[in-house]
Amino acid sequence: MAALTTYFRHDEGRQRLLEQPHDIMPRDPAGRGRRLAGAGQRARRIFGYYRADLRTAFDIAAPWWEATIAAQESLGLSRADAVRASFEKRAAGAASHPKLVWIVRSYWLKCGALTEGPAEDLVYPEEFLLLWLEEAGEDELVRLICCMPYWPIGLDAQGNWC
Repeated sequence: MAALTTYFRHDEGRQRLLEQPHDIMPRDPAGRGRRLAGAGQRARRIFGYYRADLRTAFDIAAPWWEATIAAQESLGLSRADAVRASFEKRAAGAASHPKLVWIVRSYWLKCGALTEGPAEDLVYPEEFLLLWLEEAGEDELVRLICCMPYWPIGLDAQGNWC
């Protein structure tokens, strides 16, 4: 796992990811602050699927990332230099794997769909995708997500997440 996150400080990545959405869609200063323990049944069920899908993506991305590093080592680089070279090619490391990016995007959009349900299901996507993982004790997955330099999401012309 160390090679997955060598170049990223967990706390900096966490702060960056939690603050970024405020730049394009301002948040209520009080925030929703919906924690996993207080979430509604529907939100908790979707979060369970997210955890399982993210674990699957991790199980694919981790060996892929290790193979990326091994390819650099096969060129004669030391382990440290191979990790550095790999991060220079893919700044997010294992978090740049397309499966992981797709899962994060998909569940971000699912959080938008939760706004049509009961109030206890409302949660900001960045809280759902990152803070809830922390609350669930998924430290390995949190470190992986924190390697992302930004959320792979945007807003369309109507102000909807896309």
